Amino acid sequence: MVGQRCCFAGLALAALPWLGAAAQAPAADPPFVVRTELSERRPWERAQVLYTVRVYRPAGAGRADRIRSLDEPELLSGEALVQRLGNDREYTARSRDSNALVLERRYAIFPQSPGELLLMPASLQWIGGEFGFRTRAFVADAEPQRLEARAVPSPPAGRWLAARDVRIWDEFERAPEELTAGEPLIRLLGVRVEGQPARQIPELDPGDGPNFRHFIERAEFEDQVTRGGLVGVRRQRAALLALSGGDVALPPIRINWWNTSRERWETAELPQRLLQAQGPAAPVLEEPAQARSEGGAANEWLAGIFAAGWLLTAVAWWASHRILSQRRRRVELGRRLARESAVSAAGPAKPLVALAAACKRADAQGAEKALLAWSRICFSDRPPRSLNELAKRCGQPLADHCRRLSAALYAPQPQHWDAAALLKAARKTRAATSIPRYPASALPPLWPQKPGQ
Repeated sequence: MVGQRCCFAGLALAALPWLGAAAQAPAADPPFVVRTELSERRPWERAQVLYTVRVYRPAGAGRADRIRSLDEPELLSGEALVQRLGNDREYTARSRDSNALVLERRYAIFPQSPGELLLMPASLQWIGGEFGFRTRAFVADAEPQRLEARAVPSPPAGRWLAARDVRIWDEFERAPEELTAGEPLIRLLGVRVEGQPARQIPELDPGDGPNFRHFIERAEFEDQVTRGGLVGVRRQRAALLALSGGDVALPPIRINWWNTSRERWETAELPQRLLQAQGPAAPVLEEPAQARSEGGAANEWLAGIFAAGWLLTAVAWWASHRILSQRRRRVELGRRLARESAVSAAGPAKPLVALAAACKRADAQGAEKALLAWSRICFSDRPPRSLNELAKRCGQPLADHCRRLSAALYAPQPQHWDAAALLKAARKTRAATSIPRYPASALPPLWPQKPGQ
């Protein structure tokens, strides 16, 4: 009996390596098929490319087989932002031979620089059953996808924006006919771009005029996922303030953009608006209720006094309202001049101190804010509005660190950025760049000094 037990134990030990190998070995014919599709092979720089991954499970696949995970695609070469679009879709694909259950996932790819991009497709990990054991395997996709991003054509003035369609609109909180001098009217400005995320849309500048001002509030961003890809919507609230009654000509708002479908420059425009601002309301002068008495000199004298009193009251109200409006304009102008003088007096040293503090805390948003403040001083004639635009103008090695910081802020998956190397590159760039001084302000002083002061 003891000999038989030893014999069975020896056979079990001899079979263990074979059973372990069978449990871990993938099936010869994977039960899933992965296919990928690109909407464009030669996209323009920063233009949207739709990347679709479909996993087919034939009707004859085993019931125990199931998908464990579908890894994200990996960028092997080039520079691009990859953003996943919405949730996965499941549907049945019918053919003449058989039916298959399809799992579909979509991505939006935005090449950030011209040249070749090599994209390793997503890999599938699945679990199946063989010999009564659960096994794991990876389904290899097709060959890596290659894209050739084309360089940006010479753009007109403004920020480079590649899209399929761009539309601008505006709305008012109340009827524009109710615009009154001295009372703000809320104006909502919006722009909708097909093929770009909302944060890549440039800021709308409604402009000011001789008798009106716009005070812009913080913008709101919204990304919408459609069958055609990503649609970005940017909304900005602005308080419109008429300084005096009369015609208020709101200037047109234009955005130059590159039509990726027609491959040409186009301009989205919000036409000029002409509004009529009402003057500040004044009290109505009432006539004396009592008619003049025939031959009564005393009644005529009292009526004249009352009329003069009403007139003086109206003049005093109008003068006080005008003085208050001028004081508001002076305060706003003083704030603007204070901001400009603060930036001019600080020079490039203060933003670099802020950048050093942000890098020490590994604060990506603080680093972006400090870099853009530094760029407004270094490039005062036409300051960059984004890290990617700054990267094109500052040169290496700061350009690479700016792009990495932008990817860490706006990429769907967290990206690594080197805070110490970014700070070192910014300091070297400052030493090699001549910092222009702000020109003297041509505005007259708010409160000119009297002679002898």
